[in-house]
Amino acid sequence: MMNPVSALIDALESLKNQGQRTIALSAENLTFLKNGPKGTDRENNQNIHDGHVWKEIFGIQKGKQSASMLDFEGEKPMKLNDFSCKLMPVSQKIFTNKREHWEDLRQRVLNSEDLKKHVHPGKQLVFGVGNLDAKIFFCGEAPGADEEVQGIPFVGRAGQLLTKIIVAMGLSREEVYIGNIMNWRPEMDTPTGNRPPTQEEMQFCLPHLVEQLEIVRPEAIVALGATAVSGLLGYDKSRKMSSVRGKWHEFCGVPLMITFHPSYLLRNGTNKMKRIVWEDMLNVMEKVAMPISEKQRKYFLEN
Repeated sequence: MMNPVSALIDALESLKNQGQRTIALSAENLTFLKNGPKGTDRENNQNIHDGHVWKEIFGIQKGKQSASMLDFEGEKPMKLNDFSCKLMPVSQKIFTNKREHWEDLRQRVLNSEDLKKHVHPGKQLVFGVGNLDAKIFFCGEAPGADEEVQGIPFVGRAGQLLTKIIVAMGLSREEVYIGNIMNWRPEMDTPTGNRPPTQEEMQFCLPHLVEQLEIVRPEAIVALGATAVSGLLGYDKSRKMSSVRGKWHEFCGVPLMITFHPSYLLRNGTNKMKRIVWEDMLNVMEKVAMPISEKQRKYFLEN
């Protein structure tokens, strides 16, 4: 199992690949990244006492760090706002199993003051749920009204439809893993309604999602909707769902299938649209070597 240091490396590398060139850091985390944790990355057998891993992978240069920023070598810093990726304190524990690692991460997220300050009064942060050995990892963008009440992802109308899709695949919610990029429902001035999270908000939470991926180690990720795709692959104004959905991409070394969000199906639930999403699910089933019946292959085909 990859330890938290390796998970953090993947999170930073993902942000760098998305085009982010600076990250906002607390003094504690700046010291951690400049000096490296004491000890050894046992999985990769690397001594990381002197920050060797950070310098080698990210090109961190001496003298470029400030009290609040860390620049990636050879790139001009971009302007950041309050939602820049402030890294959570990284646990330096050596975990004996996935459940222990997952529970440690869950507690770090749910007890994070940086996250809790965005939660609506009386509501909850939302963390991923499901099988820690799941082959399939469903990823949405952010919790909605129902989710922030229960603290569970995808439990509203869209979540109920996602559950039906999972069951049609021959699985249950307990056999897959379900999460969102963001851990809180995006704030709004009105008591009802939802808004899509900003790119900065998603980058703020992305390291938490990456660490969940490192724990679960799925064989496929299903990105639900265009906003989730932007959160995972970076914003691209020329990207169209019609050109990227149904095709395999990659995130953190895991095959990534892009499909429409269940809420889109609730608004555009024609047989044709249902079939499009179902074909994406058939591709996912094939990718993870799930059996597919003839009946499943014919779902939503128009007569």
